[in-house]
Amino acid sequence: MARHAWAAAALVIAAAMVSACATSVAGRAVRAPGQPGVPANARLAISAHDLLLQDGDSTPLGPASATGVGDNYFTSARPPDCSAALLFKGSPLPPPGSAEHAESGYRVGGPALYAESVDVYGKAAKTHDVVSKGFTAIAKCHGEAVGMSPSGAFRPMRLGFLGTTDEGVLVWTMTRPDWTCDYGLAVLPRVALMLSACDAKPGFPMRDWASKRRAQIDRRTA
Repeated sequence: MARHAWAAAALVIAAAMVSACATSVAGRAVRAPGQPGVPANARLAISAHDLLLQDGDSTPLGPASATGVGDNYFTSARPPDCSAALLFKGSPLPPPGSAEHAESGYRVGGPALYAESVDVYGKAAKTHDVVSKGFTAIAKCHGEAVGMSPSGAFRPMRLGFLGTTDEGVLVWTMTRPDWTCDYGLAVLPRVALMLSACDAKPGFPMRDWASKRRAQIDRRTA
C-alpha cells in the first residue's frame, strides 16, 4: 500500500481512538491507558496492530496463530524491583506517551507461550537511552522473583541473563528448573516492541529473534 494510504488509515484509527474505550483488546490498536489521544498533526506511517506478528508468520517456536493475552501473564511482581524483569503485560520498559498500543498472544504449539506488544510514538525517542534505562531497571532484580497474574502467584524465578545485542535491542531471561521465559525489547525511534517467549525447555534464540523482528519493523516503517 502506498505511504499516503497508510497515513490516511492511521488518521482514521487515531480519530476513532479519541472517543474509544481505553481497554486493551488483543490484536487491536488501542490508546494506551492514561495517555492523551493522537494529536491532529500526528501522522503514523503504520498502525501498531500492523506491526505485530500476523497469523501464519514463522517464529522459532513454529507458525504463529494470534489469540488473546491470557490470565497467566504477569501483571505485578514481588519484589516490585523485579517488575521490569518479569512483566510483559503492562511492562514499564516501553517509553510512556505512545500514540497507539497493540498486543497479542500467539498459539505456537505445545506448552510454549509467545506474545508481542507494540507501542507507536508521534515523537522520536533516543533508542540508546531507552535500552540503557531498561538494562538498569532489569538489573535491579536480585534473588528470587515471584510473578503475580490473575491466575495467581507463580513459583519463584531468577534473572539468568541480561544483555544487549544490536543497536536498540535488549534481551534477558527469567528462569527456574522447569520453566524459562525469554524477553526482548526492540526499540526504534518511533516504535517499541516487547517480546515474551516462555517454555518448559530453555534455548529460545531471543537475541537473534528480537534483532530480526526489529529489522522487519524497521523495513516496514522506513
